[in-house]
Amino acid sequence: MFTVIAERINMTRKSIREEVWARNESFIRNEAAIQTQAGATHIDINAGGDPSKEIDDMKWLTEIVSSEVDLPISFDSANPDAIEAGLEICNRPGTIINSITMEKERVDGILPLAQKYDTSIVCLTMDDSGMPEDVKGRIKITDDIVALFKENGISLKRAYFDHLVRPASTNPGQSKHLLDAIKHTKMTYPESHIALGLSNISFGIPCRSNFNKAFLSMLVMAGCDGAILDPTEEDLMLTLYSARSVLGLDEYCMDYIMKMRDEGKA
Repeated sequence: MFTVIAERINMTRKSIREEVWARNESFIRNEAAIQTQAGATHIDINAGGDPSKEIDDMKWLTEIVSSEVDLPISFDSANPDAIEAGLEICNRPGTIINSITMEKERVDGILPLAQKYDTSIVCLTMDDSGMPEDVKGRIKITDDIVALFKENGISLKRAYFDHLVRPASTNPGQSKHLLDAIKHTKMTYPESHIALGLSNISFGIPCRSNFNKAFLSMLVMAGCDGAILDPTEEDLMLTLYSARSVLGLDEYCMDYIMKMRDEGKA
């Protein structure tokens, strides 16, 4: 199974932020619904439009999204209080906290929530020294997070590693380090998962969807089993189904065939 964390309900986007502050319930319901219909397995909620309003916005968004769709939610914030505000309203099987790092402040704030609410966690491979520039640095922090989880009795099945996608336009060569880190993680810790921000690869590039689809295929080849993405992006989900089928991850291409039937193409 590939975890598709749908990214559209993110208040750092002006179009979403304005609708949330206007308390446009039908707009947010539609955003949750169309992402679910497109193939999301989780709905990400980011209420970070204004730190002073984040907790109230997280509560409102959680109420609306959880009443519209049955999918688990990914609570996306660096503020533990905002995450807990959402968790207190909706904590379904499969719920994800997005995210933890090896930064001490982040560990102290987020880890207790994952333990208290028994959630999964997106794990960013960065620490107090910053973002690693090579595969070795990513692997070291991955190992540190694994040790942290084991020390605190958290199963690696609940870990979704994000080895930090950097824009191809400004960080040439970083994608190779990331792909190698994914391969290492899945080989060394096969029970863990991957869930990274796909569209970061195409930041600053025209026709971004071309980059997103090409990179998604590479990620699947490397062993990636999840991503944070926009499932409504044209043909992106078809790329995912196609890549998994080509690699034999979709037995007899049945998921692909069913997707084509749903789209009226088979």
